[in-house]
Amino acid sequence: MHRNWYVCRPCGKGFSPIDDLLGIEQTEHKTTPEMAVKIAYVGQFAPSFESAAKCFEYLLGIQISPFLIRQITEEVGKKVDEQQREAAEQAYARPEETVPVLLPKDRKPGTLYVMTDGSQVNTREEGKDGSTWKEMKLGLVYSDDHILTRKGGQFILTNKEYVTHFGGVEAFKPLLFDAAARAGYGTYAQTVVIGDGAHWIWNLCNELFPDAVQVLDYYHMCENVYNYAKSLYPSDDAQIKAWAKSIIAKIEAGKIDEALDAIPFSHERRLSPGAPNLHTYLNNNRDRMNYKEFQQKGVKVGSGAVESGNKKVIQQRMKQSGMRWNVETGQAIASLRAKNASERWGDVERILGVA
Repeated sequence: MHRNWYVCRPCGKGFSPIDDLLGIEQTEHKTTPEMAVKIAYVGQFAPSFESAAKCFEYLLGIQISPFLIRQITEEVGKKVDEQQREAAEQAYARPEETVPVLLPKDRKPGTLYVMTDGSQVNTREEGKDGSTWKEMKLGLVYSDDHILTRKGGQFILTNKEYVTHFGGVEAFKPLLFDAAARAGYGTYAQTVVIGDGAHWIWNLCNELFPDAVQVLDYYHMCENVYNYAKSLYPSDDAQIKAWAKSIIAKIEAGKIDEALDAIPFSHERRLSPGAPNLHTYLNNNRDRMNYKEFQQKGVKVGSGAVESGNKKVIQQRMKQSGMRWNVETGQAIASLRAKNASERWGDVERILGVA
């Protein structure tokens, strides 16, 4: 679009009235907010910025360079991340105002689930050669009154929210707390936090959700038992399965002490790479493995939903062959993908003044 451009001769500054009318920001790309939102949507959704450029050319007949798509997508993602982080910090700083204080009798039936996971992303750091890896943390919050169960036992979350952070726990905590508050933390009969056993998850839970039921993810527990069994019997598949099944059966029956007694201490043998110190792992999480009681109460014991989200939000876009990200731009893309996966793209539109 060609626009009239007016220049003040004494000061040399110029402006275009139609730019103000269309809401075009004074940036190099001169894109309307409406178009910026569309570019950002395709930029975070497509497998690469090159693929996004091909989508625009094929569907709309518009040629947009991959560099411009990347520039606009990262700008939009950065705005979304900054506003989300600012709101989260305010909620985290004033929990007494953010979370309602209700007596148990006044809370509504149901369970609020909070899950966390992490994925290593290939990064580039200034002044360093080669690949470095940093963890992208992902949080998922949903309630069981927004679950549709299929015939095969699979379920669909009709209302959920993902939050992401490229870095440490301290900056991740406000984001997760804010998402939980929006989902109704403090108003449900109970809150359940499911984790893979990492200490930082339980420390985070104790601080943010002190009244929550803590559950060690059942499938991570089983995986660790089998990995330890492989270390005990490295070349005997039958022994691996038999020993692992016996330990898991004891845990499922609530016989944690019997399970622990059946595990040789790790210092008595050399563990193979990837094998956990199973005795310590189970002992540290003994109060989080009441699976029989949990299932009787209808409490979920698996974190498959957040692991699936990890693949959907982070890995499909950010862990392709040859991809490397710096922290700022990687966070921008992840923030947009979290909004899209949460079906909250309207938040992006509102931040850019489109909605």
